Amino acid sequence: MGQRLRFWRTMGALAVLGLIVGAPAEARAAAESYALAGGHSTIVVSWSHAGLSRHAARIVGLEGTLELDPASPEAGRVDVKIDPTRLSSGVAALDRLLRGVDFFDAAAHPAIAFQSTAVLRTGERTGEVTGDLTIRGTTRPVTLAVTWNFTGEHPLGLINPSFAGKFVSGFSATTRLLRSEWGLGRGAPLISDEVDVAIEVEAVRR
Repeated sequence: MGQRLRFWRTMGALAVLGLIVGAPAEARAAAESYALAGGHSTIVVSWSHAGLSRHAARIVGLEGTLELDPASPEAGRVDVKIDPTRLSSGVAALDRLLRGVDFFDAAAHPAIAFQSTAVLRTGERTGEVTGDLTIRGTTRPVTLAVTWNFTGEHPLGLINPSFAGKFVSGFSATTRLLRSEWGLGRGAPLISDEVDVAIEVEAVRR
């Protein structure tokens, strides 16, 4: 029973990867506050390169805040922002292309944003988080398949003083997007329109 309660507390927190419409002010007042641990929160995006192989790019460092009322997880609030200039494929020319006007146009659109709108439980440690993803000024709904990994005192606190006393939650999530829906369709279909997204998130209670 304790694990199930912790699951719903963290899934409410996951309204992570969001604004739950209509949450009363009194419910938000009792919320606990979390911040995403940027250095331990990452996104990996992968795609088919002309059917020859799969290529990938990685973003390390997500920024976001979370408010969670343990008694009312559906009233949770999270705002997540991603800096597209952090995108790295390991190939400098490709990174410049992805950050440029043909793709993320990071100079004109310096942030990618996600706000959740609903959380649905699908299993003991799994759920679906639906939300609005904004890229290049275009907002579309996406659904993340989420796995709750952990909630509690940071396990590394026993051996690393920098983690001591930190209360954390960890999640893994995946989704598949059509990049053309956000104006990122250059090269399709030779470079696949479908991209797979894998997200790893750690959040620290403040």
